[in-house]
Amino acid sequence: MCESREAMKTYDLNAWDDFRDVVKEIRDKYGRLKLTETASKKNVVLFRGHANADWPLETTLERCTDQLFSIKEYMVYAISCCKELESLTGRKWEIPSVPELDKEIETNQDSFKVHLPCYDYLVYLRHHGFPAPLLDWTTSPYIAAYFAYYQRTSCHQVAVYGYIERPTGVKGGLGGAPQISVEGPYVRTHSRHFAQKAWYTIATKYDYGRKEHLFCDHSSVFLLNSTDPKAFPNQDVLIKITLPASERLCALEELNDYNINHFTLFQTEDALIKTLAIREFELENT
Repeated sequence: MCESREAMKTYDLNAWDDFRDVVKEIRDKYGRLKLTETASKKNVVLFRGHANADWPLETTLERCTDQLFSIKEYMVYAISCCKELESLTGRKWEIPSVPELDKEIETNQDSFKVHLPCYDYLVYLRHHGFPAPLLDWTTSPYIAAYFAYYQRTSCHQVAVYGYIERPTGVKGGLGGAPQISVEGPYVRTHSRHFAQKAWYTIATKYDYGRKEHLFCDHSSVFLLNSTDPKAFPNQDVLIKITLPASERLCALEELNDYNINHFTLFQTEDALIKTLAIREFELENT
């Protein structure tokens, strides 16, 4: 069915029909955390789809600029847009002043603990296209697969990533080393956040000279855990599932049966038209 490699826990699938079996294998291994011989609890497994298997795990902020932002520096950019957005949308965000944000961050962070203020506002910006340090994930592997497949592509493979922050329930850190922090689903924001079963991660590295966290790339964390003997190999587990791009219509047809399509995930007029176009010109002709 597939080839499994422990170096990056990669599954190279030959067909869409194999996807369910691999998801089950991942959930069987990581989906529950054993507490005692008789007790366990559900563990979070996150998924993310890429329309090209060669694309790296990059945030929209990384794609926009090479500048390394601290959390404080980024927040200045983000909150500068707030009044205009409030004027257009009629919404109101409780955004502190810059000095208040600085104090909040300094009070709630240390060299390992990361504090991200105004989370609901940052999620709103991310969903509407503002460059963000949030890497978006979903708890549904099938929603992730939709994002991998909905666009036509000239590449040969798409990818669905799986991420498990705490396979054993604990997490450690090295001073000044890159780390990933998971930001959960409980936030008041656009309804598409809930339709997509969204979670987010940020990658940061603490700068002892500046005494603040700087955003960095997620891949540096996975590289550290796979190469540094002092790192923590039993956390921040990354899994990559590659699938043939040629299986696109087969996947989209099944996902549509699950009511996973552009309209249900984005809930806009444009999304409905895209869903109808895929149905009429592609799925109806399969």
